[in-house]
Amino acid sequence: MTSSSYSAEDNHFSVLLSPSRLLDKLLVVCPNVDYCEEVLTRCELEAHLLHRCRGAVTRCIKSSLGCTFQGPRSALQSHLWECPYRDQNAGKNPVTEGEVSTIEVQRQEGESLGISVVGGCDTPLVCTVIQEVFPDGAVAHDGRLMAGDQILEVNGEDLTQATHHQAGAILAQFFPVCRLTIYRERAEENRPIEKEEILKITLCKHKGRQLGIKLVGKRNGPGVYILTLIHGSLAEMDGRLKMDDRVLEINGQDVSYGTQEQAAALIVASPTRVQFVIARRSRPQTPDIIRSATGEGSCFGNEGGGGSSKYSVFTHSGDQDKPVSPLCFICQEKIVTIHKEASESLGVSIAGGLGSQRGDTPIYITNINPVGCVGRTNVLKKGDVLLSINSNNLLHLSHPDSVKQIRKSSEAKVLALRVYDAREISQGEHNFVPSWIYWLQMPTACRIVKTITLLRSPTGSLGFSIVGGMDCSHGNLPIFVKSVVPDTPAAKDGRLKCGDILLSVNDQSLRSVAHSAAVAVLKLADGAITLSVVSWPGTVV
Repeated sequence: MTSSSYSAEDNHFSVLLSPSRLLDKLLVVCPNVDYCEEVLTRCELEAHLLHRCRGAVTRCIKSSLGCTFQGPRSALQSHLWECPYRDQNAGKNPVTEGEVSTIEVQRQEGESLGISVVGGCDTPLVCTVIQEVFPDGAVAHDGRLMAGDQILEVNGEDLTQATHHQAGAILAQFFPVCRLTIYRERAEENRPIEKEEILKITLCKHKGRQLGIKLVGKRNGPGVYILTLIHGSLAEMDGRLKMDDRVLEINGQDVSYGTQEQAAALIVASPTRVQFVIARRSRPQTPDIIRSATGEGSCFGNEGGGGSSKYSVFTHSGDQDKPVSPLCFICQEKIVTIHKEASESLGVSIAGGLGSQRGDTPIYITNINPVGCVGRTNVLKKGDVLLSINSNNLLHLSHPDSVKQIRKSSEAKVLALRVYDAREISQGEHNFVPSWIYWLQMPTACRIVKTITLLRSPTGSLGFSIVGGMDCSHGNLPIFVKSVVPDTPAAKDGRLKCGDILLSVNDQSLRSVAHSAAVAVLKLADGAITLSVVSWPGTVV
């Protein structure tokens, strides 16, 4: 999909806000001041009170056994330790879509939760989200949680204000009974019947004023569509043309199967006025922009938009109070020379590689023998990424091929290793296990891009939401997949994961674009939608 602008101005534009939308941007304090200190925008107050507020009234999860507790959600965890029914099994209350649910997961001694997570308040995702559920962990044995669920609390500890590493540390703690407060996105409702309204709109040209219409063509279907209207232009001031209108005729010429170049030529050729015939889908449009803690976030449901998580964190205490995003740091390359005996091995353990158990990753060092040739020199550490050995490239090799290459090269007495100096380290004798943040700090040379093709559901949904962009409050960052909604094309396909980086849509790049531009690209994409994605493994807990 490509876009064109037919104006003398550049491609930047702004949107005039109505008084009601301006009021929605006002900051308000949660009315449950005895239990909640949240400050958020007025438009999000209702969702906050329903789904997030720690002062919201909730019932005990043992209510089906007869417990009559009702009180603020902040008091629920304390009550559960004293609940007269605490040792009785109330059955597995389900995780309900579109609502906040509290569940108890039983764990055996030493058993991990068996999940990987992405996100955190120091990342564009803002919340902590389950990326994978592993088959042998406590969560899989319980059977109620799934990828895409947002974890709000763990045994009374609030994860909505936790950084990624803080959330990982909290989740890794062992409790025989792990109480988790969860939010799960709701699947789309059935698609309303679509109708098209045919409109005839005439715009008169004025000397010195631009018409201000940006047109776009779709790769997977014919026709020309209105991408947007330039702020202050004649078309925007007229107000009758809308984004996503399909242009059928221009000055009596049929362009329903034409190109944007043909449409542009007809517009330019008309000296005094331009008569449009357009088709407009009349079913209700859903919001494009869904606010998150960083003020951005979009969910692609009907028409490419949809409902976001109703449990988002809103912090407006100023940039000085925000944690510095670890995504702003990138690993640096270094060259290391090691002298060794001819029969001596490197003395390192490695993991990763193309097609490895956790996905496509570079080769990284998991452990170092302190008395081996690498350990004696003290120039490498656990977590460093091996790029090449004696000029033999290790990037994009499978794990077995990398092992063969390392063994072959290790026969030399002098080894030149090219590595990325990892910022993340681990102490002690145990193997290094990388976090999701570790992978995000890898340079682009380490990325392995995969291609995913999705078809919209009957509701028009793709089934995932995005955050990030060059205007992200955490800095100029990529577009990230925030959540994947159950029972949608993305979830059923199974390849798109929470925390993935979205590089392009139908060959249109999303690198260094504003969040709103990424929204527009996904909204207008039709037919078979091809996504280019970089997928890094989440943090295991």
